[in-house]
Amino acid sequence: MTKRHLLGHLLGIVPFGTVRAMRLLHRGRHLTILTYHRVMDRPDYFPFDEDLISASTRQFRSHLDFVTKHFDVINFRMLDEYMEKNGTLPPRALIITFDDGYRDNHEVAWPILKEYGVTATMFVTAGFIGRRRMFWWDRIAYIVKTSPKRDARADIPGAAPVDLGAFPDRQSAARHLIRTVKNLPDGEKEDFIGRFAGIMGVSLNEDEHTLTMSWDQVRELIAGGIEIGGHSVNHPIFSNTGEERLRDEVSGAKRIIEEQTGAAVITFGSPGRGILTAEEKPIFERKLRSVIAESGYKFCTMYRWGLGYEKGFEPYGVPRISIESHDTDRLFKIKLAYPELLTY
Repeated sequence: MTKRHLLGHLLGIVPFGTVRAMRLLHRGRHLTILTYHRVMDRPDYFPFDEDLISASTRQFRSHLDFVTKHFDVINFRMLDEYMEKNGTLPPRALIITFDDGYRDNHEVAWPILKEYGVTATMFVTAGFIGRRRMFWWDRIAYIVKTSPKRDARADIPGAAPVDLGAFPDRQSAARHLIRTVKNLPDGEKEDFIGRFAGIMGVSLNEDEHTLTMSWDQVRELIAGGIEIGGHSVNHPIFSNTGEERLRDEVSGAKRIIEEQTGAAVITFGSPGRGILTAEEKPIFERKLRSVIAESGYKFCTMYRWGLGYEKGFEPYGVPRISIESHDTDRLFKIKLAYPELLTY
């Protein structure tokens, strides 16, 4: 446990209502946004990336127990309507978001959301909806976890060779490779995955796996009060792509979703970026904000951890709090109380 986590646990003895009242007094109204990817009870055999499982069904219900007690759950469309009418943030607003468009968002998370009578914003990767495609991180995890080879070396361009046998388990090895591959330009990333599958003796037949939602499921979510936002078309590593590709991914997501659903898309959830220097980050984020605004979105979640304060609120740079399956119920509550302490 880091010093920040330890401090968070010590501060956790203060009632949440007291913490929020003090925050309102000193910093004013704020928006809390939670980030989930997948909600599911992990089966014994799971060949994909376990790190994308944000919560089990028990954990998710526990989260909603707490959230519905202390917050008013809205989505970005509701936020837009409130701000247009009142010119301020709602007083107790919290938005639950899901990234990517995994099938369990509809089959597992949505029924639980309905139990609690709350909405959410689901950012879908438009080029994956209704198709049997595996995200690049799931392909890497699948190769590592299903390979008949117990030991092998992965040669990633620009990085030291990775001995897969040096890790305690296959998920740990996959996690390391996924993080390392984020340094590669998008084309090189795809080339590496293809070569790596051959080296590991794994056939990547994506037709065998249905990981993402269908368009019928997306339309059903919209009819049920869920907001659908854009999350790119193909989920490349955004900062590792050229500006023309970036524009196609951002504007294309909005166009495809609107064509398929007939519902206006006003929110974009920025997918993962690569590893950037302190000097590169602001340059990339300015460029991305410009592309998102030009594409017609009203809001965008950006690569920031924390709360969106009314003073200085940036609609194209809204921060979020990432929820992970290894968060205990207590840690979940502390994250919401002290997000500045428990960063990534």
